[in-house]
Amino acid sequence: MKIKKFQARTFSEALSCVKKELGDDAVIISSEDRKGSRPYVEITAAVDYDVERYDSKSSAPLAAPPAGDLAELKNEIRTLRECIESMRNSGCEMTLPAERKKMFYFLREKSIRDDYALHLVERAKDIDDLEMLISEDMSRTKFFDSFRSSVWDMSDRYSKRIVMLIGPTGAGKTTTVAKLASKAVKEGRKAAIIGVDTFKIGAIEQIRIYSKMIGIPLDIVSDAQELKKSVKKFNDKDILLIDTTGQNPKDEQYIKNLKEIYKTGLPIETQLLMSVSSDGDFLMDTYKHYGALPVDYIAFTKTDEAVKLGSIYNLCRTYRKPVAYITTGQRVPGNIEFIDNRKLTNLILRTGSA
Repeated sequence: MKIKKFQARTFSEALSCVKKELGDDAVIISSEDRKGSRPYVEITAAVDYDVERYDSKSSAPLAAPPAGDLAELKNEIRTLRECIESMRNSGCEMTLPAERKKMFYFLREKSIRDDYALHLVERAKDIDDLEMLISEDMSRTKFFDSFRSSVWDMSDRYSKRIVMLIGPTGAGKTTTVAKLASKAVKEGRKAAIIGVDTFKIGAIEQIRIYSKMIGIPLDIVSDAQELKKSVKKFNDKDILLIDTTGQNPKDEQYIKNLKEIYKTGLPIETQLLMSVSSDGDFLMDTYKHYGALPVDYIAFTKTDEAVKLGSIYNLCRTYRKPVAYITTGQRVPGNIEFIDNRKLTNLILRTGSA
């Protein structure tokens, strides 16, 4: 166990000193803004590791203290370790100055990860500055400029656009396929839907209803080879939308079956749908499993059902995948928006509507 105080002109500089000397495992025990003619920030930090006791001059191990003192020392170290571990597990890892603490808990309330929240707090001047900083972070994420110029841009080397939607159960893939198909038809495109679904009869019936309502053809296939034949059958279409079965992404066979589709050589654009009404940790874990596939875009669904939307920031910052769109309800057609950096930031902080 090593505990040390660090002083610097700013909180960010002091934190950098902590990381440089004690490493990423260091825990901030307290921090305080010191006033005066030369104000500075003082951080007390600790790192939990066993260090042999050496004499600084001879580099030889020092003699062990008396048994009673050693037992007392060990007890104090154990208590301190338990205290630090408790703070780490609870997320209350630091005692921040009042204004920074206010910002930190504001971001935590939005379900933004503690480490990301701390990084934002390091840079922010005040709580009003957070929106600008989050917007800057989100500006590193690519967005579709518009429906026509991006998703259905037919100027590329392919004669048709093949878009496959993947994601866990309940992500809203089937409804979103219908939304995209409706918009494509409205834009004057010839579209068709292919359902790769062998387990959920209800989902098949749902997509049948949607295809009839929109007035476009539907084909149901059970494996990669049937999908390839179906794509060939719809050779006269501009856009093919592939709806896939939603299953537990931890199921290795499920991911393996999806991988078979890419082996067909079809020029597939993959959109991973993530329901932001789900738990944030679940979403992060879900992406890790789908990350084994060639994901091109993330789309955030059910934003109207979510109480907190910090998971959007967490996913965008962690994986840096382009954002395709968000869905804001069940209505078909409609309730789908191709948004930009500013609108997504407002959505995350709930300072305005998307």
